[in-house]
Amino acid sequence: MPAEHTVPGTVYIVGAGPGDPGLLTLKGLRYLQEADAILYDDLLDRRLLDLVPPGCERVDVGKRGGRHSAPQDQINAELVDRARHGEVVVRLKGGDPFIFGRGGEEALHLHRAGIPFEVVSGVSAASGVPAYAGIPLTHRGVASAALLLTGNEDPTKSDSAVDWGRLAAFDGTLVIFMGARKVAEICRALTAHGKAATTPAAVVEWGTWPDQRTVAADLARLPDQASAAAIRSPALIIVGDVVALRRELNWFENKALFGRRLLITRSRDQAGPLQRRLENEGADVSVLPLLDIGPPDNWREVDAAQDKLDRCAWVVFTSPNAVAFFCDRLFARGRDARAFAATRIAAVGLATTAALRERGLIPDLVPETQSQQGLQQAFAAIAVADCEILFPASSIGRTQLVETLQERGARVRHLTTYQNRPPAMVEIPAALADNALDLVVFASPSSLHNFHQLLGPERSAEIFARTHIACIGPTTAGAARDLGFTVQIQPAESSIPALVEAICAFYAEP
Repeated sequence: MPAEHTVPGTVYIVGAGPGDPGLLTLKGLRYLQEADAILYDDLLDRRLLDLVPPGCERVDVGKRGGRHSAPQDQINAELVDRARHGEVVVRLKGGDPFIFGRGGEEALHLHRAGIPFEVVSGVSAASGVPAYAGIPLTHRGVASAALLLTGNEDPTKSDSAVDWGRLAAFDGTLVIFMGARKVAEICRALTAHGKAATTPAAVVEWGTWPDQRTVAADLARLPDQASAAAIRSPALIIVGDVVALRRELNWFENKALFGRRLLITRSRDQAGPLQRRLENEGADVSVLPLLDIGPPDNWREVDAAQDKLDRCAWVVFTSPNAVAFFCDRLFARGRDARAFAATRIAAVGLATTAALRERGLIPDLVPETQSQQGLQQAFAAIAVADCEILFPASSIGRTQLVETLQERGARVRHLTTYQNRPPAMVEIPAALADNALDLVVFASPSSLHNFHQLLGPERSAEIFARTHIACIGPTTAGAARDLGFTVQIQPAESSIPALVEAICAFYAEP
C-alpha cells in the first residue's frame, strides 16, 4: 500500500518529546508509521518503536555521556545514504530537534548533500518537564519571560561563554539543560552575581517519565538537597519565582499510582488497555507476556458447532477471548448475529458482555457475581435437563461449570475456540529481575500458573514475600491461593476499570 504522508528519499527529523510517549505529535506518529528506517536517540521510551511498521529497520544512534555512541559524522552519513537509496527515513530525537538537539546540524548536512528533509517539532523538555513538575514557565504577575541555556560548561571558568551576571539579573524563569553534574556550581554562580539566595529553584530528574523525581528548594539549599537525593542526568534545573507554584500545581507526582512499579502478565496483544489505564494513574508499568493466544489448530469442530447453533439452548461465554474467536469466525464465514436467533446467550461478566455488545449481541444471562461460580448459581434457577449447551473456551478452560451443568442433565459441549499457550520466549523485565516491583497483576489463572512455572516455586515465593498481588476476579484469585499466595487486591467486579480502581484504592490507604 503506498504511503499517504511520506515521500521516499526524504529524511523526517521528528521530535519525540521529553519522555512520555503520549507527547509525540500526530504528525510525528504518521511519519513513524510509514518509515522504512528509524534512527533514534537514547533517551526515548522504547514503546515509540512499537509504532513503526514490522519491516522498518531500527537503528540506535543515541548519545549519552560516559558511554560509547555513534559519532555525529556517522549519523549524518547514514541519513544521506539511506535517503539516496530511496528510503523513508525518520530521525527520531528526544524533545524538540531544534532545541539543544543537534537537529539543526543534521538538517544543514542534509541540505548541503541535496537531501530533502522535513522537521517535525516536538514537545521540548524546556516546557514539558516543568509542566510535569507543576511549574509553569510563565505566569501572570510572576514571570513574563523564560530563558533556555545549557549548563554543561563550568560556570567558574574565566572565559565562560555564559554571562552569569546578565542571567542573575534576568527577571524571569531560567531553564538550564544538561546541568545535573553542576547544580552546586550553577547555584553559586547565580548567587555570586547577585541572584537572591532565596530565589525558588528546582531540579527535575527523568522529567515526564514514571520515575520522575523533583527536588525543590531555594538557590542556597538546592545543591545540598539535590546531592542528598542523588539526582543524576537526565535532569533539568529551573530557577525563578514560578517554582513556588509547584506546591499547588504538582499534578503528575500526585497521581494515585505515581512511583509504583507494577507488572502485568497478560498477553502482549491484550496488555494495552490495562497498561494504559495504570499508566494514566502514574504507575511505572512493565509487561511480562505469559500467554500466547491464537486460533485453534483447525476450525473444523468450531465450524461444525456453529452450523448447528440453532439446536443449542444456550451458548455460554466465560471470557472476551471466547467471544472474539467464536463470533469473529462465525462472521468470517458469512454468518451474522441472526445465527443466535434460537439460542440464548450467557456471559460471565461485564468485560465478556462488552465484547458481545461490540458484535451486536446482548446476553440473556449475566450473573451478579462475575465468575464461573456466579454463572453456576445463576443457572441454578434455570431448567437445563436435556438442554444442549455450547461452551466455547480456551484449550485450558476450567470445567467446573461444565461438570455442574452435566450433573443436572444438560448436554454440555466444551469447544476449544482458541489456544492459550505459554510463549516460546520470555524476556524478564528489569523491575522483576531487580526485585523492584510493588505489585504483580494477574488477569487469568493460566497466567498465574505460567508465572509460577517460569520462575519456579522458590523464586515465586521470594517475589511475593515482598510484592503485592492483584487478581481481576475470584477465579484468578482462587488459582493464586491454590498456589499458596496471598491476594491483596481483588475488585468487586471482574473488569479492567474495576481492577484499576481497586489498585488505586489499595495504595491510597494510609
